Amino acid sequence: MRPARLLLATLSVGLIAAAGAAVAGVARPELVARRRAVTVDGRVVPHDDGAWLEALRARLGDEQLVAFGAGSPRLFSRRELGVELDVADMMERVRRARQAFGAPWASSRSVEVPPRFRVDRARAASVLEPIAKEVWRAPVNARLDLAHHVRVDDVPGEALDVPRSVEALLVAVDDGADSFDLSVTRTRAEVTSDALARVDVSKVLSTFETTFTTWGSGAGRAVNIANAAGKLDGLVLGAGETLSFNEIVGERTLARGFTYAPEIVGDELETGVGGGTCQVASTLHAAALFGAMEIVDRRSHGRPSSYTKLGLDATVAWGKVDLRIKNPYPHPVMIHAFLPKATAVRVELLGGEPQAKVDYKYGINRSDDFFRRITMKRFLKPGAVMKHQKGSRGLAVVSFVTTTYADGRATERSYTSDYRPVPEVFWVGPGFDEATMPELPEGAARIERRGVDAPPG
Repeated sequence: MRPARLLLATLSVGLIAAAGAAVAGVARPELVARRRAVTVDGRVVPHDDGAWLEALRARLGDEQLVAFGAGSPRLFSRRELGVELDVADMMERVRRARQAFGAPWASSRSVEVPPRFRVDRARAASVLEPIAKEVWRAPVNARLDLAHHVRVDDVPGEALDVPRSVEALLVAVDDGADSFDLSVTRTRAEVTSDALARVDVSKVLSTFETTFTTWGSGAGRAVNIANAAGKLDGLVLGAGETLSFNEIVGERTLARGFTYAPEIVGDELETGVGGGTCQVASTLHAAALFGAMEIVDRRSHGRPSSYTKLGLDATVAWGKVDLRIKNPYPHPVMIHAFLPKATAVRVELLGGEPQAKVDYKYGINRSDDFFRRITMKRFLKPGAVMKHQKGSRGLAVVSFVTTTYADGRATERSYTSDYRPVPEVFWVGPGFDEATMPELPEGAARIERRGVDAPPG
């Protein structure tokens, strides 16, 4: 009986094994199909892959990328930066992956198709541009503080290189990274500490001085003149470099050390912050002219200035009118702007011997009459009459500059200055008698009344 039982057992085991093999044979195609799925971002791509990939594009567009290298890390969604899944390309790559399943060499496992993105460079650049404005820091030229006899070293600036930052984004996207580095570069100052060491302050190219008062309304002007001169003092202009007065002196505000003083607004003097700064600009302009520097941008005042000759003045107004001077020499030139005494401001251009003899002349092409302006001021006592401003004729002036160099070469140039007529201004109180006012001065052609009725008859 044992052999029969053994044979039965053997047959049973064989049948069970055969049945198991049959079952396994039926299940294997389904298992292989699962192993051979195409996946993207770890997810199986269904048969309707177009709609599925569009949904994946939206989801991946919300994921964030981190930008390093410009202060604190900055977070952007892929969509913000113009980074989006390339759906058309992905559909083609998924199709090819499925076709490869039938090849003899095909793997029995699933195939992962890595996400591939396209980047809108223009959009990425537009997102990074505001960061460029935040990062930007202008380099500061080296200078000598002549008052304290110390050298102030140059400070490199910083700038965001937007095109290189966009390229870094492209590389990160291709590598499948979730961060990229912004390209921040250092910008070199025009005048470095090394260049400053080459300035020979014992050599004076040219100098010019103007005077002012320190009493009455001149007290505020004196403060502003000293402040503006101090901001220019020790500045070095490298070979070929152009100076902007407004850029160096900066906005005239109380917070920056300027104070209230008379300034020209329209055709009348009014009290404002920074009055007197133009005298420093005029002094610098004249020193540059006699030093044979290149005057790039200069505008005359609306009226002649009492502190210098016609045509030598230069007006400046923050954000509107600038004085710009270029160093034409192959060596740096230092500006020494200071007050040699309480009532004078002097500008010396240092760093080289005089390169030429400069002769300055001017002529008046036209003279225009001015007028008297009578303005009612309710804060004055009844019948009061107060002279607020002296009048003067308008002038059209032509300046002639002849520059003669050591080698005998000479150049000539001319430029114009238009000084508008300055009205003679009287402030009057209610009920004043115009008949008691002085006769019109020479050069005054008419009377303008503001808030005042013309006298009868």
